[in-house]
Order: sequence, then structure tokens, then C-alpha cells
Amino acid sequence: MTCRSCAGVPLNSNMSRHRKATVRPYDSVDYQYTNNDRDKEKSLVLISNLIGFKPPLEQLRYALNFYAGGTGVDDRLAIRCQFSQADWPSVVQRLRLQHLQEAIGNADWEEELRWFIEAEGKDGALDEHCHRFINSNKHDFQDGASEKWEVFFSHESDVNTWCVVWRTNGCMNYLSFDHG
Repeated sequence: MTCRSCAGVPLNSNMSRHRKATVRPYDSVDYQYTNNDRDKEKSLVLISNLIGFKPPLEQLRYALNFYAGGTGVDDRLAIRCQFSQADWPSVVQRLRLQHLQEAIGNADWEEELRWFIEAEGKDGALDEHCHRFINSNKHDFQDGASEKWEVFFSHESDVNTWCVVWRTNGCMNYLSFDHG
């Protein structure tokens, strides 16, 4: 069974409000949606439900890959889009984002984040390691992370399920991974 509000397509775990009510079909089908598809309507519904607002088609780039089968769930999602400041609170709430500065102020979370992005015991500022993590996982159509970008991680990001968003000047990049 899938969620009707999500156009009948499997959901990423970052949409936790659906997780308990929606059972993923383990049909071993690899659902793929890209901005090169002719029909973008289903993709727009998925993206809107995922990030909390409907982004403008102008400059929207995405690669959505959903899989559930014998090996479990393997979702890999990437989006680059424009947003307005009025959209941002919905994004933060929907994805349960926390600014990277919140990690720096929280010793336990910083330790876990350093471990997750493979920066544990390495010299350098946490934001530099986050930029390296983002840049090694992002898609070609996404912007490279640097000091000009604000970085946010979903609250419970770990090695199996994570979400990172980086934004600047009305542009945001979203990247998530869910394997289990």
C-alpha cells in the first residue's frame, strides 16, 4: 500500500509522518524520476510532499530513486530548486532540519555527526568536513557546498538514513539516503 497524497509512489523515511501509516510495497521495482522525464506531474507531487512546498519548475533539477525489495529499502533522492523565505519554515518542519551550528553547540550530536561524516578524530572545523561529505555525495546538477552555504541535517541522520540540505540566496539543495 502507498500513500495517496504521494501519488502512489513509495516514500522516503524522511517523510516520517507517513512511515507508520504507509507500508512500502516490496515489489523489487526501481522507481526512478528525473527532471528529464516528459511527465513531471508525479515527480512534482513527490517533491512537494517530501520538502513541504511546490518548487517552481524554473531551475528545478532532481533525481529520485526509490527501491524496496529483497535487499530492503534503498532510496536515493537529490533535488536542487528555488525557494522563498515563506517556504523555508515548511521545509525545516517537514524534514526536521537542524542547522549545523546546533551540532557545534551540542557535544553529543557533534560527536555523532563527526562519526557519521567520517570526521571523527580528524583536524578541521566541522563545517569543512560537512562540505566534504556533501561534495562527495551530491549529484552533478547540485551546487558544491562551501562556506557561502548554510548547512542543515535532519535530526536523526545516521549511516543508514540521512538527509542534508544546503541553501543560499533563494536556492536549496536536498540530498537524502535511506537504506534498511
